[in-house]
Amino acid sequence: MSTLPLYRTRLLVLLALIGLSSACTVIRVEPLKTASASMCIQENPAVQVDDFLGVVERGFARHGISTRRIQQPADGSYPMVLTYTARRSWSVVTYLSLAELTIRDQRGQILASAYYRFRGRGMLAVKKYQSTETKMTPVIDQLLAEVPSATP
Repeated sequence: MSTLPLYRTRLLVLLALIGLSSACTVIRVEPLKTASASMCIQENPAVQVDDFLGVVERGFARHGISTRRIQQPADGSYPMVLTYTARRSWSVVTYLSLAELTIRDQRGQILASAYYRFRGRGMLAVKKYQSTETKMTPVIDQLLAEVPSATP
């Protein structure tokens, strides 16, 4: 009996498992059209992704926008306020699995938003272990791509 058919069967099963266990990333962005030279970021103490806020601040700085952290909800005295949430999941180690960024004006109207989600818990999906910076850089770049003072 030839082992070739058994080998092919195992290969097909392995490829199917890889396909089923892999995950994909969902990114949705409504870009910011205009921005001031600075933006306030309302801190979210519920976020437990330690490096998330620093990654966001560096991303805005890359586009020429300085940021200032505020702890209280915006009272209308700031021209633009960024709110955010981020979640982590666990698979051997923790990893960023969801992030949302929302920029509002003084009246609370949404000016721009970005959404990142790692869909699935694929064992073999190594992208889930990428750093917060690697995951969020393209999201922030898309969010700020249309701002006139933005530099890629």
